[in-house]
Amino acid sequence: MHKMSKLLAGVVLAAASVGVGVATAAPASAERGETGCFTYSYDKGWSTTTVYYHNRCGAMRKLAIYHPDCDKDVVYVDAESKGNYVASCEDITYVIEE
Repeated sequence: MHKMSKLLAGVVLAAASVGVGVATAAPASAERGETGCFTYSYDKGWSTTTVYYHNRCGAMRKLAIYHPDCDKDVVYVDAESKGNYVASCEDITYVIEE
């Protein structure tokens, strides 16, 4: 067993040394962007899409999420806050600060 744990430790060290990330890697297809005070990202879901956002300004701001087939979603975000919003439609046309 001792040899096995040394082998596993070696594999973990080798993976870390070449920059292999497993748990924190973002999906390759994720959309990312900036608009006004916000940075955001989302990855299209099957029936919904979760939009992750970060308001980098010192005041509350409004983030609008537009869909081709649904009403726009509006999220009010406190100053310097992060969060997420589950949009009711899977397709997102664009995200913009209003």
